[in-house]
Amino acid sequence: MIATPTSVTTHAIHDLRERLLTARCVNDPTALPDLIDGVRDLGRNRYRCCLVDFDQCRPVFYVRVLGYEKTRVAAELEFPIVPQWSRIQYLPLSHLIDYDEADPQCIRSICDRLEPYLHQRQARLRPASAPEHRSILRALPAGAGGPQPSSLAAWWIAAGLLFISSLVVFVVA
Repeated sequence: MIATPTSVTTHAIHDLRERLLTARCVNDPTALPDLIDGVRDLGRNRYRCCLVDFDQCRPVFYVRVLGYEKTRVAAELEFPIVPQWSRIQYLPLSHLIDYDEADPQCIRSICDRLEPYLHQRQARLRPASAPEHRSILRALPAGAGGPQPSSLAAWWIAAGLLFISSLVVFVVA
């Protein structure tokens, strides 16, 4: 059963992944529109699940499904908060798991079943854009965002400008 606007199951990602696996096994591209609709339903319900790293056999992020875009599941990284990654990611359905599938044994089993179709064992994450990264750093407490610009450099710039303007006055006078 997939998520509908009135009910969300705890196995929604599992069910969609199984349907995707079946469609790939029998080479049935007609199943894709139903899968996309299922992901969009999860996005409307803001369904929460995990992003998994198959190399480490563990979840690496808790995510919230937002919808389906760019041939991927659009998801928001919720926890842990890592400023270097964009909060909105476009992830393959194969790398998402439900909360109850988060134990290493279950993840190994999922990986074994998906192995012929996995291109990468870790999902590629988009880095944060510069403005997004700066806004996150501004929200951090003072001193937590890395080194601050040196006040010594500001003094050197001011001294240089004063020296140049004095030199110009001396030459003109």
